[in-house]
Amino acid sequence: MSKESSIKEYISKAKKIINDDEKLKKLIEDVLKKLKEISSDKKTSAKLNDSLRLFIRIINAYTSKEYTYVPWKTICLIVAGLIYFIYPVDLIPDFIPVSGLIDDIALIAWIYESIQDDIDNFLEWEKSLKS
Repeated sequence: MSKESSIKEYISKAKKIINDDEKLKKLIEDVLKKLKEISSDKKTSAKLNDSLRLFIRIINAYTSKEYTYVPWKTICLIVAGLIYFIYPVDLIPDFIPVSGLIDDIALIAWIYESIQDDIDNFLEWEKSLKS
């Protein structure tokens, strides 16, 4: 399976999950559980942890309708990334220490860079709430 068709598959799954509150909630719980499991490797997990937690905040704000200025494509990419992160069969199996997370980190970093403007807008919105 090519990388492009693989991403399309995850986006297709993401579209279904976004419209199902229970599945979306379960996905977020699974991501948080896996983050906790890998937290012992500080170097590998710090940036990944920060990015995924930011993605979860965006999804939560979007689904609660507190923040709806996120393009649908961005929501789909974020959810696809979350699915990929928890999916046990990816390019490099996660049970391989350190190396197993490289593909997860690479994909999350790519998504993060791809939606950087939307992330910046969200962070500004969050900041405005605290002021």
